[in-house]
Amino acid sequence: MQPVTASQITRRLEENRLNFARMPLQNDVFLIISEYGGRVFGPFLSPESESIFWMNDAFADADAFRAFLASGDWNQGGERIWVAPEIQYSVADRADFFGTIQTPQQMDPGEQFLSPAGENRWKLSQNLLLEAHNLASGFKQLRLDKWIEPVEDPLRNLRAYDALRGDVRFAGYQQIVRIEETRADAIVSEAWDLVQLRPGGQLLIPTTPQPEYADYFAPIDDEHLSIEPWGMRLRISGRKQYKIGVQSAQTLGRLGYFNHLDDGRAYLIVRNTFNNPSAHYAEEPPAQTGRNGFSVHIYNDDGGLGGFGELEVNGQTIGGRSGRSASLDPFVLWFYLGAPESIRQIASFLLGVSF
Repeated sequence: MQPVTASQITRRLEENRLNFARMPLQNDVFLIISEYGGRVFGPFLSPESESIFWMNDAFADADAFRAFLASGDWNQGGERIWVAPEIQYSVADRADFFGTIQTPQQMDPGEQFLSPAGENRWKLSQNLLLEAHNLASGFKQLRLDKWIEPVEDPLRNLRAYDALRGDVRFAGYQQIVRIEETRADAIVSEAWDLVQLRPGGQLLIPTTPQPEYADYFAPIDDEHLSIEPWGMRLRISGRKQYKIGVQSAQTLGRLGYFNHLDDGRAYLIVRNTFNNPSAHYAEEPPAQTGRNGFSVHIYNDDGGLGGFGELEVNGQTIGGRSGRSASLDPFVLWFYLGAPESIRQIASFLLGVSF
C-alpha cells in the first residue's frame, strides 16, 4: 500500500475537477472535504503528511485514480455517511449476502453538493431514492444534510489539562447529520457514520460488564477480540475478515482507536456519539433475522478491499414505528498525537480504559 498525502489528494481532485474544501482545525491540523462521495479526508498534520484515516492508494497515481472514478467503486477511504440498515438498502437477498450486496449508486457516490455554511463550516447535501429489501420493501426518498465544523478539546476544563496535554497535538471536529423522510411508511432509516482505519491498532470500546455482541460473518477469534474489565478490545489487522455489532444498552457512546505512526508516535481517535438504547437500531446480521439493537459496528477487512478497519456508529432511527420523520445526529471526533505513554493516559481519561 502506497502512502497517500494531502497534496496528492488535492491534485487528484483538481485534475478531475471535483469540488473540495480545506478545513483548518487546531494546531495546524486540517481536513479535506470532498463533494464526490461526501468524504472527509485526514486528519493531516501537513500538506505532505499521510492521512490518519485509511485511504485508497489509487489517490497516489493520476491514472489509477481516473480508473477508480470510472469503475464507480465506493472505497475511497476517509470518513463517510451512508444510510442504514445495510441489510435493507444494500443487500437484495440476506440468504445470499455476499452474492447480492451492492452499495446503491444513489448512496455513494450519489449526487452531493458542497457549500460553505459559515466561517470555517461546510455543508454537504444529498437527496436519495433507495430501494428497500428484507426488512421492508418499496422505495424510500430521503434527504441528508451534513454540517462539518471544528470542536474544542474535551479535556480543556480539567485541572490536569496542562499536564495531560504536554507535547500532545489535538484536533477535533464533528459532523452534524440531519436525515429526513419525505413520507411516512414502514421503511426505517438511520444515518450511518463510518471511519476507515489504518491497520495495526487497537479498537477500545468501553461497555458494561459481559457485553453482548453479534458476529455478522464467521465468529471473531481470540486473536482479534478480548473482553477486559472495562469493555472490549479489538485488533484491527486488515488481514482477517470479521464484523461485530455491539448492543446499544451496553455501550456508553464513546469509543477509541489507538495506533502508531512509523516514527513511533502514537495517536488516538475518539468517537463520541449519542447512543440511545431506546432507539430501534434496525441493522441485523445476515443469518439472524429479528436480532437488532446494535448502535456500534466494527469491521476488519481481510485484504480483499485494501486491508483496513472500520469504526461504525448509527444515528437515531426514523420511519416505521419510531415516531420520527427526521433526526439530527452529532458525530464528534477527537484526535490526539504524541508519545505513547501520553496518549494512553488521555485514553484513560476519555474512555476509562487501561491497556
